[in-house]
Amino acid sequence: MDLRILSWNVEHFTGKGTGVRADRITRVAELIAQENPDIFALMEVKGSTVFTEFTRRFPGYSFSVTEGTQVQEILIGVRGGLTAFFTQRNEFRRSNPNLRPAALLSVITPGSETLSLLFSHLKSLPSPEGFGLRDAMFEKVRGLKRAIDRATDGQGRFILLGDLNTMGLNMTFSDADLTGPEEIARVDHILRVRDLHRQIKTHPHTFNNGSASSYPPADLDHVYATPNLTFADQGQGATVRVAGWAEAADADAWIAAYSDHAPLIFDVQGL
Repeated sequence: MDLRILSWNVEHFTGKGTGVRADRITRVAELIAQENPDIFALMEVKGSTVFTEFTRRFPGYSFSVTEGTQVQEILIGVRGGLTAFFTQRNEFRRSNPNLRPAALLSVITPGSETLSLLFSHLKSLPSPEGFGLRDAMFEKVRGLKRAIDRATDGQGRFILLGDLNTMGLNMTFSDADLTGPEEIARVDHILRVRDLHRQIKTHPHTFNNGSASSYPPADLDHVYATPNLTFADQGQGATVRVAGWAEAADADAWIAAYSDHAPLIFDVQGL
């Protein structure tokens, strides 16, 4: 069995809007349908409109959504015929009801094995608080992976993916700052201990606020996976395709119409 998986932070996705985003829900749904994923996850979903519209537009999929007092949710769609169950992982709130939980999707393969997909949208901001919360969440990932390893004699198949907001650390009156790439290198080390490895992407950045923005493009969205999984080559040795504005002729127009984050798309083979 092969699976195509799509993960995308659709900025402030309410399903409503004005101007260039007046019909964004249709464009987002059409883009996803064109990519034809078996599983997709959308971050920053707000309100019930998106859930209602997607269940109508994708009748062949089952849907789950995280719940809580936080404004932004994760919506997951799973193609019919796949055996999977959804679990909301509240430990990723760090005892703060306003933080976002993670979404764990456990997919049962034809060989009766489990592929665990942990969709996460971690705390943003390069402040010490934001960095510290992200650091705590990566420890939660390690703990979850450790539990899976114990249950599978170290053979568990696991993917961490989503908007991990690896934007670095800015410390006031200190020289202990970290750049975004330095935080990524640190996360690589933290997760490598549990045999989770960052997948190479087709584009160096996944976030772009447009050419007129003071914020430069950044690498915020990632896929980490165990080495017992096989990924299709997306070109030039990359295993994750960065789509959207990264491939658009007019990146600014795409960002205005869709999102400042690009979709991540990849294929897991031979499950």
